[in-house]
Amino acid sequence: MSNDVETYDCPSPDCSRTIGAREEFTEHINTEHAGEYQRDDWPDTEAGRQARRDRDESTDTGDE
Repeated sequence: MSNDVETYDCPSPDCSRTIGAREEFTEHINTEHAGEYQRDDWPDTEAGRQARRDRDESTDTGDE
């Protein structure tokens, strides 16, 4: 019998929670980060903005 437990890390760059139940994870996202997934600029925090800049720079080929 396996004792593997599925955990979920909060995807927000400013949040370090690791949650061990899907229902608790959903509740955390809906209460702590409500609406953030609906935005193109999610999460609108300094860490989120930096992550988008890093991502954009890594995908920029300079061929345009």
